[in-house]
Amino acid sequence: MTNKKKGIFCLEGDWWGVRDKTSVEPLLRLLETMGDYKVPYFHHDVATHEEFDFYLNKWRGKSFASHPILYLAFHGEPGGIAVGEGRNNTLALDDLAQRLEGACKRRVIHFGSCSTLDVHGNELNSFLRRTGACAVLGFRTDVDWPKSAALDLLVLAYLQEVSFEKRGMRKFWRLLRENAPGLQKNLEFRMWPRAD
Repeated sequence: MTNKKKGIFCLEGDWWGVRDKTSVEPLLRLLETMGDYKVPYFHHDVATHEEFDFYLNKWRGKSFASHPILYLAFHGEPGGIAVGEGRNNTLALDDLAQRLEGACKRRVIHFGSCSTLDVHGNELNSFLRRTGACAVLGFRTDVDWPKSAALDLLVLAYLQEVSFEKRGMRKFWRLLRENAPGLQKNLEFRMWPRAD
């Protein structure tokens, strides 16, 4: 494990309505308190596009350079995430790339959402070029919540063990495939690294 902890900045949507208590925050608390990990994190509930933009603007600034992992826990669809309720709530990858233009050098974006990365590689390459992120991670299919939460925990833990560059991301992918091949394959989890 690398000595420097890579903090996690998590934005989470409303999963199944305001009465539902489902949250990924217990995973983050576990990483924060577990043995050698002690991973710092920020977790924010997001119900509107305005809240999403507010927190995203905070993360992209230099004051959160110590938290290079953006963990987006929302409902998803191919090429986007659902932010808020009602019609026109989808935030497409292209819209997110515009919001993060050039702000993600040495950062990783993990989509904890169904099907968001079920898009052509050209779209992911464009996203990475625009944002500067070293990789995007996520699922290509609709996923079972407990299984995807288990894989999210492993993903966030293994990201602590690698550098955020091409070689480090290859190591991350190897760790994940060696230690959780069934989950990775069953949930169609995908890592798409920056080409250059």
